[in-house]
Amino acid sequence: MKQKKVAVVGSGIVGATLAYHLVQKGFYVEVFERGPEYSYPHSEQFKEEFEYLYKNPGYSLPEDVNNIIVAGDYQHPLNGDFYAVVGGSSTRWSGIALRMIPSDFKTKSLYGYGDDWPISYEAIEPYYCRAESFIGVSGTDEDNPFAPPRSQSYPMPPFELSYDDLILAERLKDAGMVLHSTPQARTRVQYGDRQACDNNGPCWVCPIGARYSPNYHLQKAVLTGSCRVVSGVTVRRIVADASGRATGIVYQDNESSTEQEHAADIVIVAANAIESARLLLLSKNERHPNGIGNHSGQLGKNLTFHHGWLGNVRYKEKFYPSRFGGWTGQSHQFMNPPSRGRHGGTKIEFPFVNEPPNIIGATWNECNTGEDVIASMEESRHWVPIRFHSEASVGSEKFVALSEEKDRFGDPFAKAHYSLNEFDHETYAFVREILDKMVSATHADEVSFSSVEGVHSIAHHHGTCRMGDSPNTSVVDSYGQVHGISNLFLAGGSTFVGSATVNPTLTMVALGIRTSDYIIEKFKS
Repeated sequence: MKQKKVAVVGSGIVGATLAYHLVQKGFYVEVFERGPEYSYPHSEQFKEEFEYLYKNPGYSLPEDVNNIIVAGDYQHPLNGDFYAVVGGSSTRWSGIALRMIPSDFKTKSLYGYGDDWPISYEAIEPYYCRAESFIGVSGTDEDNPFAPPRSQSYPMPPFELSYDDLILAERLKDAGMVLHSTPQARTRVQYGDRQACDNNGPCWVCPIGARYSPNYHLQKAVLTGSCRVVSGVTVRRIVADASGRATGIVYQDNESSTEQEHAADIVIVAANAIESARLLLLSKNERHPNGIGNHSGQLGKNLTFHHGWLGNVRYKEKFYPSRFGGWTGQSHQFMNPPSRGRHGGTKIEFPFVNEPPNIIGATWNECNTGEDVIASMEESRHWVPIRFHSEASVGSEKFVALSEEKDRFGDPFAKAHYSLNEFDHETYAFVREILDKMVSATHADEVSFSSVEGVHSIAHHHGTCRMGDSPNTSVVDSYGQVHGISNLFLAGGSTFVGSATVNPTLTMVALGIRTSDYIIEKFKS
């Protein structure tokens, strides 16, 4: 039987998930990545960055290859949100692996905003279990009364709350607020051939593979002989024939002047939400004059970021934060508040930081002597970082289009237009109310917090190729299949209907496994 050929655009956590599952069932998969090779485990990168303090320029792409234009009132550049290497941004992620809650899938029905997903929590729940097993999640719901229902326990026990989290948890409890442990894709114990975490410190470059990296499964897929990763190339468009069927992709080596066409039986776009929309917009032809998948006019629309507002809270006593490289404490108490609909939900994070907060007046880079370092560290023991990780709403002021600026191949860059709307401002007001209660309950003596305009995307981007039952209101169906094109699929955050409140990665992996099952069944003959 002839082996079905699959072209996957993007080698990040979703592309790796699909590649691995498809090669196990006899497909031949070629993964195309704009960035360079990135070895696994990431021990060499750890040495470079933290032992030698060396930022390797080989892991960066020039602006005429990799660039996103920002418009609207969003104040941060978006290029820093992505890490363009083999394995993508999840080679450097925090590892937080959370499920969306049932109400997140039906905000229109329940609260009157956004749209309902064409898939329910109950339908995706078995895939959440498989995703947790696939990437190796350590966690528990025993201390989290707000956790959604589950049919299987976590693969590994949780990481305990840190010293500072335990103090805050006790003080918040007296005020009726809950701080609980954080499920994360980090090995609490030996997990298969991945060793247990030994707390090397800055977990975004894990040298031993304890924190999950997509390269772990990409490596295994390549070793089967049925997967090839093509790095250092830019995919410029998807090719479709007169019948509308996708026949392959056109790509170009980043250092070449000649494009190449690659034939495939199945094409999967697994880039980030912004670049996925850009690629479909660039793929316009006679049959799809406004871009492939854009018959409804929805391509590029429905963009949302997670809204992160960051602060630092000071206490008279020493809290000793950041002694563990991961994140241990969170609160999901306000993800689905009674007032949801007037504003979005939020979750509270107590993130790891690798330097004292800027408000102290001296960061590591400004320390000139050993005494400076000691003094800076001494003050940092009093400060606890806090972040509100909040839901956003879609709107006409949030979208992706093609820019007038072009890359070195002559293709327009993506332009992400993003402005906050009334719903988002109401969410910020809700966040400030919670912050004030927390500051009072924990006896803080100083606080610094972002303005509403200082919102950050937290590198979480959703929508632009949203899923739905109708081709008149969406780009893909619930399996990621582009409406009207049976062998073209989208995977990842681009297909999300809304942002919800939790980190999107576990949902992206769960949907990726579901899509791989669908492709295997549909094309197995």
